[in-house]
Amino acid sequence: MRFKLLRTLNALLIFVLMGILSAAYYQQYFKHELPCPLCILQRLGMIGVSIGALLNLRFGIRIEHYALSLFSAFYGGAVAIRQICLHICPGFPIFGIPVFGINLYTWSFLAFFSAALAIIFMLFFHRNEEIKQVKMNWFEWLACTSVYALTLLNFITTFDECGIGPCRDVPWPQPK
Repeated sequence: MRFKLLRTLNALLIFVLMGILSAAYYQQYFKHELPCPLCILQRLGMIGVSIGALLNLRFGIRIEHYALSLFSAFYGGAVAIRQICLHICPGFPIFGIPVFGINLYTWSFLAFFSAALAIIFMLFFHRNEEIKQVKMNWFEWLACTSVYALTLLNFITTFDECGIGPCRDVPWPQPK
């Protein structure tokens, strides 16, 4: 029972993070807002958290996979905090269209914080005897497929935007 719950929670974590990445791609392609280099690093953090959960689904639930997810959540959260700190000064330009009145980098920090809490919660249910590999059901398979697809899409779009080498900065709006 506990093992199945952990697998379902890992799949749900993947779906939430891939939903956030999909929303970022919606902003990028339909609202024509190119991601800044910090946004790309936050996307990388979300993919890292998802890969840890994917490893739990594919190779059995292990502490090492949770460690990868937790490290990636801390990394992404640190990048998001950096971006929030860059934009808290009065008169400093705000990037992007706010969603429900909150900027995307703030949502990103909240997502990383929530993911870290979810991973810690899942660690409370983990037992070492549960290190067994089982066949994925359709829900887990769909979650893993979404990670593969959005990781490939992220690679392609980042290469398209940056090429080989450092990304160019998005032009900053001038303060008024």
